[in-house]
Amino acid sequence: MMSFLSEPELWSDEEQAYWLAFDRLPGTGIGVSKLKQVFERDHTIKSLWCANADELAKYKIFTAQMIESWLEKRSQIDPESVLNDLKKTDIQAYPFFHPRYPYRLREIHDPPAVLYMLGELTPDDLRHATAVVGTRKPTSYGERLVKQMTENLALSGVGIVSGMAIGIDSLAHWAAIEGGGKTVAVLACGVDVCYPSSNKPLYQKLVGGEHGAVISEFPPGTKPEEWRFPARNRIVSGLSDAVLVIEAGEKSGALITASIAFEQNRTVFAVPGRVDNPQSKGCHMLIRDGKAHLCEGFLDLMRTMEWISAGPVRGVPTVVELFGRERELYELISSEPVHFDYLCEKSGMPAPELSATLTMLELAGVVTRHPGDWYARSY
Repeated sequence: MMSFLSEPELWSDEEQAYWLAFDRLPGTGIGVSKLKQVFERDHTIKSLWCANADELAKYKIFTAQMIESWLEKRSQIDPESVLNDLKKTDIQAYPFFHPRYPYRLREIHDPPAVLYMLGELTPDDLRHATAVVGTRKPTSYGERLVKQMTENLALSGVGIVSGMAIGIDSLAHWAAIEGGGKTVAVLACGVDVCYPSSNKPLYQKLVGGEHGAVISEFPPGTKPEEWRFPARNRIVSGLSDAVLVIEAGEKSGALITASIAFEQNRTVFAVPGRVDNPQSKGCHMLIRDGKAHLCEGFLDLMRTMEWISAGPVRGVPTVVELFGRERELYELISSEPVHFDYLCEKSGMPAPELSATLTMLELAGVVTRHPGDWYARSY
């Protein structure tokens, strides 16, 4: 969950300004670990910002090179101006010791010094949180499973975390919204930058606040760069109790997230797939190596995490009894879409009869029609 201490008003604008200023000065060697040590000693980092060379040396945590670099760069930025610029936007910023900084992120090896957010989160929105990650090019099987599992997790009161990438990430965010839950997108750019641009409708849903938020460790205006994506993965898993991997190749970014999650002592789940599907190899590898629990449905995750009572759990699909031609046709359809012409040939049905029978299967909820007259099992 997000960490909300009882008295957030005790966090002053002045302290906020200094944290924001430090966050805008990379390359000084004064990262979050040093800031934590100073704050725990002085209960402020203003003393560090205003210190001279002799005072900095007394901390005994800075090398001479770090002190020289810091004193040289300090004049490049004005803390008050940085704070005032941020106040002109809707962006919220939570330094490491801010009462609203997520407590789970404080536990990880390399937490962000400052976390930026656009949107709204309450203390309960991430009380139970699952990161959902996977390939950017899911199969219809992966699309179906991420929608089913994520929507049911959201309906059950579980907050959904992902990276807003095309593919599994985006589908997970949308499914969480459809399930009436809250979802958080961790960006590899500033929260005021929509990337990828094709996800603008999703981005606008999230920054509106009703459905969740976008979060980033990078200051506003930061453009996406390749190296920022692996860095953001530690936040995706760090915000979560569990990580669910749905379709991932052997060298997928989702596997990086799963590996980081394993190191962060998060519980990892992987959905098995077809043995001949390259997008399933990463999931199978995680399960085989004992780094992930086998997950065949959202209830597997809920039970393992002991979240069954987290909220109203949607029941599993009702079993439908099929007879005659409907059953014969259903047996020809799998989780991977097959075309109408294929079904016509294999079933021996005239096209009008086949079309009517498929319609009955759709109405029964056991078959889904995809664009272009392709059909697949619904579950």
